[in-house]
Amino acid sequence: MVASAVCLVTGVGLAAQAHRFGPRSALAESLAGVLLILGLALIGSGLPVFR
Repeated sequence: MVASAVCLVTGVGLAAQAHRFGPRSALAESLAGVLLILGLALIGSGLPVFR
């Protein structure tokens, strides 16, 4: 559960600061998207545990 929160917070932070990377902003936005999807996947995989 902690890993998913870390991925989500890191992804949001990176997406918010992507404009500061100049020519590499597309790469930063892609990485942020991967981290957000990974965080949501981790949350989704943990949901059956709480049934």
